[in-house]
Amino acid sequence: MRNSLATPIVVFDIDGTLTDTVALHQRAFEAALRSFDFPRLRTQWGSYRHHSDSAIFREAWEEAGFDGEPPLQLLEARYQREYDALCDTDASEARACDEIAGASQLLAQIAQAGWIAAFATGSLRHGAHRKMALLAHAFDADLLATASEHETREDIVQAAIDKARARHGVPAGGRVVSIGDGVWDLLTARALGLEFVGIGDADRAKQLAQIDADVVVRGDLRDVGRLLGCYDPDAGA
Repeated sequence: MRNSLATPIVVFDIDGTLTDTVALHQRAFEAALRSFDFPRLRTQWGSYRHHSDSAIFREAWEEAGFDGEPPLQLLEARYQREYDALCDTDASEARACDEIAGASQLLAQIAQAGWIAAFATGSLRHGAHRKMALLAHAFDADLLATASEHETREDIVQAAIDKARARHGVPAGGRVVSIGDGVWDLLTARALGLEFVGIGDADRAKQLAQIDADVVVRGDLRDVGRLLGCYDPDAGA
């Protein structure tokens, strides 16, 4: 039985962390944005104040001087159409999408240890579900927070943590680890006071180290279970 007082929570980003879908997502998202005929559209996504689909849409909408609230539901419908078209009709795109090495293995290790896996993504919800379907290990969709519900990365990650605590009766104050591949993932973890493990190549490790010299970065997820302490490869040997 899980001891809720001591149960760690691991919050995963999705694109670039659990699934190799960054390029696919960006293609679908940009196509959905361009369907609104923005007079100018910045596609350097890191230049926006908040790195989430809904926040980028709002900022682009305001910069364009369009009236009223940005129609998020319409963006979601167009994004869904674009994402599904890329996955379902472009065989090369579909073949290019896969899980990051060790993703399903790590989720299984977390479950076997009695820990809780939650998911926080700057993607819109439809894309998040399709990406998670690439994994061999099932995930709890009730513990997924996305840009469809929140705009800032801090709100998205905090919502995922709150969902996990509420679902499993885990009080505040316990161990929470954030795993992500982006600068915004590290900055969010630091803002929320969370442990952080970065995922990425040598260039990404250098980029993250410029923000925090002590940050731990791995090339993929295969050794992260041992690193976190939820998996001991020598147990029972």
